[in-house]
Amino acid sequence: MKLDLHIHSNHSRDGTASPKEIVEFCKRSDLDGCAIADHNAIEGSLEAYEIGRSMGLVIVRCVEISASEGHVLAYGVNELAPRGLSVADTIDRIHALGGIAVAAHPNRFPSGMGVGLAGNKKFDAIEVLNGGSSRRSNRLARWVADERGAPITGGSDAHVINQVGKAYTILEDVSNEDQVMDMIRKGRSAVGGRSRSPTEGIVFSIQTLIEWLRGDLKRL
Repeated sequence: MKLDLHIHSNHSRDGTASPKEIVEFCKRSDLDGCAIADHNAIEGSLEAYEIGRSMGLVIVRCVEISASEGHVLAYGVNELAPRGLSVADTIDRIHALGGIAVAAHPNRFPSGMGVGLAGNKKFDAIEVLNGGSSRRSNRLARWVADERGAPITGGSDAHVINQVGKAYTILEDVSNEDQVMDMIRKGRSAVGGRSRSPTEGIVFSIQTLIEWLRGDLKRL
């Protein structure tokens, strides 16, 4: 089964599609489920959770939390953990909420935490295939996961609808959020899809520069 576990809706400042549009797109495609992972916002994820389950998709609640050193994906939570905490404290808060903590695109500038922190043994998994990251960044994330023996996840990191499904997590025979989280914890996950292309990398660099000049990066 294929689940895109990193999608942004219009509840993120930089997302464009509504949760309903994203879920409907997943249903029309070859995806079996997804997770909307908005920046420090959970409303879109909760909306998708209700809509998607009624359509027979496997939906995982998620938030992408801005820790002080980088971004952390919180899966299986129904409320927000505070932004701006250290990575270690963020992981603890996610666990206290009953979720699992995944190091998001650890080697991507400027929102990745770096491979050193991604190797923190408190993480339940490391995102090793992010559709918005370069091949090199994803290779380094995979290297950290292999060195640590950590479980892995993948997701498109889509901010527009046509990027959904570009990268994804592969799981066997899951039918709900709890089973997805259990399979990831046990290391029974694989990834598929692709990294960003060189052309997409140029666009990303330009967008990052514009956001930095506006000061928008501080809000993510």
